[in-house]
Amino acid sequence: MINRRLIRIKTFQSLFAEFDGNETSATHIQKSVKKSIRDMEQNLLTVLSFGPELAHFILTDHNPTDYKYKTSSEDLKSFQIFTKNTFLEILADDEKISNYLSKPKLSWSQEKEILFVIYKEIKKSEEYKAILASDLGPSDFFKFSHFIYKYLILNSVEFEHLMEEKNIYWYDEKIPILKSLEKIFDEYEQNKKIILPKLFKNEKEDLRMVDDLISSYLENKKEIENSLAKYTPEWDNDRITKIDYTLMLMALTEFRYMPHIPVKVSLNEYIEVAKMYSTPKSSKFINGTLDKILHDWNKQNLIHKKGRGLIG
Repeated sequence: MINRRLIRIKTFQSLFAEFDGNETSATHIQKSVKKSIRDMEQNLLTVLSFGPELAHFILTDHNPTDYKYKTSSEDLKSFQIFTKNTFLEILADDEKISNYLSKPKLSWSQEKEILFVIYKEIKKSEEYKAILASDLGPSDFFKFSHFIYKYLILNSVEFEHLMEEKNIYWYDEKIPILKSLEKIFDEYEQNKKIILPKLFKNEKEDLRMVDDLISSYLENKKEIENSLAKYTPEWDNDRITKIDYTLMLMALTEFRYMPHIPVKVSLNEYIEVAKMYSTPKSSKFINGTLDKILHDWNKQNLIHKKGRGLIG
């Protein structure tokens, strides 16, 4: 679930937060970034718990047999689509998810208005009409559950707003979480097992990158700032956005002080992060500035990369 771009983004956010503040120790920032990374596992469980909690909400608050008027067969079938959904039941029984539901980070049961709005939205979809016309077999429940989670991440405004309110990193995490959900559904479709993706591909290397990037950045910040100033003489710090400035300092840190990361990878990654977080012209400005610095640093033999196993 964690990739190198996300590590850079989370490190950038912590370093950017310290931009105008008092000097903070590398250890403090490293702990903050690592906590944000580890919290992603809980954030995935928050999203996964939505389906079982939606089913429980409908069971307890919207049972058609509780209505005074006579219920139709369509009302009963609609009720069963959610409350007898075999895939959502299997999700709820998964050990990690059930443990999370006992002490949730975000309790969906406290968000009934949001649940109801999303429930009504889902019932307007073509996917809902398709399952309503089906025999409600396991494969129908599986396909419909898959749709629910994709709808949450990609289309539900209410879900988006709530997640942004509860998780300040939601903008960065939602696509990695969506990819993790796709892996869960793919695994279940093939092997009929719920298997949650591992948070790290290589925990030791990923966390070492956090430590190295932050410590190298802080230890060499003054020197890197002086280097950057030489190549931006017409741009005082107030004219370069704080986002662009921080990203360029991070990129230069990787060029000079992180020998196992290829220059091209660092350059491309920070240009992409600039496209996500800064102004439309920022990526071109960053690219042009870093290109000039790289050209001169290479001529001065200041960049030394090593090792077969260069990582991104």
